[in-house]
Amino acid sequence: LALVILIADMLLNGLIHGFQTSSPVPPPQATAVPPPPPPDPALVVSPYDNYVLTQGLHGQSYGDLAVDIAGGKHSPIYSPIHGEVTAVYTDQYGNPTLVIENERYAVTLLHGLYEVTRGQTVAAGQFVGKEGNLGYTTDMNGIPCASRDCGYHTHLNMFDKLLQTNINPLT
Repeated sequence: LALVILIADMLLNGLIHGFQTSSPVPPPQATAVPPPPPPDPALVVSPYDNYVLTQGLHGQSYGDLAVDIAGGKHSPIYSPIHGEVTAVYTDQYGNPTLVIENERYAVTLLHGLYEVTRGQTVAAGQFVGKEGNLGYTTDMNGIPCASRDCGYHTHLNMFDKLLQTNINPLT
């Protein structure tokens, strides 16, 4: 009986090798996950999965340098850059207009059915609307498409804030 009491006392006091009652093993430390890097303001992606160029660079005479591209009637349009939607409006010619900006670029798109709002942050490649023929659009013969099922495309302009000039959005 004395031996049982001695072993019990040793167990309670942690005297037997490998058995500790007074200090529990601390839980493993959580590893901090670093935040993701900020989006690259110079990244430019295609606004369509697939498209054709319907009109090359044009508009220099009125301060624009844009291309017209078409992905097909109501094709999804994606933001070409990471940025903020700074404007969604209809211009004086009836063209729905979307402007997305970041510290490097200001991108303007026309004629679409846009589904984003002013102040919204968008990622490069994020859906922003569908291809349309709204506003002043024409068919391949230059005849206005008002009330006709033709002229679906996106007018795409890109202004480089570092260079302070419009650039070719396809390069």
